[in-house]
Amino acid sequence: MYDVIPEVLSRARRGICPTCGAPLALAASGREAKCAFCGGGSTLQFRLRAIEASAGALQKPDIKGATRWLSKHASYERCNCPGCGAEFDVQAEQAIQTCTFCGAQSKLETRLLPITTDDVQPPQCRTDADFMNGRRGRIDYPWDISTEQLVWRILNEPELMPRVNLADEFQSWSFINHTAAHFLPWLLKHVQTDHDAVAFAACDAVGKLLCEGDPTLWPGVIQACRGVIFDVHCKRNVLSELGLGDAVCIKSLIDAAEFAAAQGAGEQACHALWGANNLIERNFPQIPVIAEIVLYRLFYVTGPVLGWALNALCNSYLRGRYPDDVLQRACDELATERPEVVPHLLSSIYAKPAESAAEYRARVQAVRDAASWGGRAAGIELLGTPPGHDEALYKDAVSLIEPLLGHERAGYSAEKVLYELITSQDATPQAVHDLVARQGEALAKRLRREYIRRNPQTPLLDHSKPIYWDSEPKRPLDEGINASLEEWKEGIHAAVDKHRALQAQLQPMRDQARELDVPLFLADEPATIPLKPEAAAEAAKQQQRTDELSERERRMPEINRLQKEMADVQTSYMAKIQTLSADMMQHMNDQKRIQSMSAEIMALSTEMQSKLAQLQEQLDALIN
Repeated sequence: MYDVIPEVLSRARRGICPTCGAPLALAASGREAKCAFCGGGSTLQFRLRAIEASAGALQKPDIKGATRWLSKHASYERCNCPGCGAEFDVQAEQAIQTCTFCGAQSKLETRLLPITTDDVQPPQCRTDADFMNGRRGRIDYPWDISTEQLVWRILNEPELMPRVNLADEFQSWSFINHTAAHFLPWLLKHVQTDHDAVAFAACDAVGKLLCEGDPTLWPGVIQACRGVIFDVHCKRNVLSELGLGDAVCIKSLIDAAEFAAAQGAGEQACHALWGANNLIERNFPQIPVIAEIVLYRLFYVTGPVLGWALNALCNSYLRGRYPDDVLQRACDELATERPEVVPHLLSSIYAKPAESAAEYRARVQAVRDAASWGGRAAGIELLGTPPGHDEALYKDAVSLIEPLLGHERAGYSAEKVLYELITSQDATPQAVHDLVARQGEALAKRLRREYIRRNPQTPLLDHSKPIYWDSEPKRPLDEGINASLEEWKEGIHAAVDKHRALQAQLQPMRDQARELDVPLFLADEPATIPLKPEAAAEAAKQQQRTDELSERERRMPEINRLQKEMADVQTSYMAKIQTLSADMMQHMNDQKRIQSMSAEIMALSTEMQSKLAQLQEQLDALIN
């Protein structure tokens, strides 16, 4: 299982971050922990399982739906017997539990799971109105509108070439943000069944998000990737993009390789390990952290992935890039649960001479504090030779070395360091004389040879016959692991060549897609995201003004008609009145006729005023 904490680490209140793999200390009480390296939160969980031969047996993580999350909650699960299903209280300090109902024994697992949020809802179709509202600060929405729309368009565009064009937008850093990280689970799920050209373009978002420089993006992006990489048919460029990230990605790549190898997908596993190699080469300042993460993956990985990890620790930039006490502690813990790995790990030790007696005494104490033969063997190899000719320090060193001589796995380390003690000084230290006196001919051939060379008249060993030089003994290593050391190398070049060939094959198609003019927003309006209260109030006022203007515009034809009718009425009546007035001027002597025309003018004026008043009343009603 990927994140089950080995028993020896659990008892020491130490764990391994489930997001990035970095070791972290667990609090004396409480369930939650936060990784100081990647920032990911996790919660301690107990679970019972049937006792298995291998504590590192792998199971596929329980991925729920299409989301990034491996766990839906941050609380303890109840412990149920794997035999009868009964629930019972467990003793956390005991590794083996006995069911109080059926008597079946089971192993108590302790694991750290990521603390996550609820499922990520799918992206929604947005409009240009949403985009403009977002730019003007008129909405309370946590995501970038254009980035959400881009993901939605990729998920819903029916035509291939426009979809490639849209996916290629992730080449632009303007779409590399928290919104892209938030909706990444949906994007990665989609591209698993889409054309490789879409996958190559869309997955560029993974590498850019990891390289963007914002550590708050890392946990979510890694969890999104872990939602798809535990599938031997997943698009391999997801693994390649993880290899472009920070050291926080190394655990996921190793876990993906281990899962693929366990499913017989060797090429997929090699592709993941290629990503891990790229990550190591790209993050030289973080090599110490990467080395420590790989070191603690040794509790879980098997086969070719174990071979890769040991090769990386012994023969790459990772060798000697972690503190001596970290390596010694790892050997101490691994000797309990995976003893066959320890001799391989011991070969990665690069011992630097102690600069002072105090430093050497600290190394001696570290060996004494070790709980297993692995920790003592590592501590002895890190001892080196005491500074100066301090007989007390030689005596301390010999007291630690002698009990391990002849040990099946630690004996090589003891013999190696004793050889250094014998050959480091022209005059053999007294502590070495005393050891030879006790061990006599039981000492290894090369140790007796070098001791006699420096002490040709010694009575402690038989020097009557010369002891000729033989080739140096080799550290006894597990043959199965030796085979794994070579296995992973066979497929890695093929995996790289295949990936690059596919990339070159798709490039013309991507170039052609870039020439298309594909809209991001399919509609200008209506807005799909509610406005903020103050923005909504302002929008309502604006709409009222708009509505008023619109209503006035709707009434304008009738207003214009009434105004024209009023003008026509006035013109018509005034023409009649002017005609009568002119006729009066011509008949000034005819009093009777003048009176008649005056009365007619007055009637016309009254009639005109009445009609104008009626029309004005109608006009006022329309305007107001």
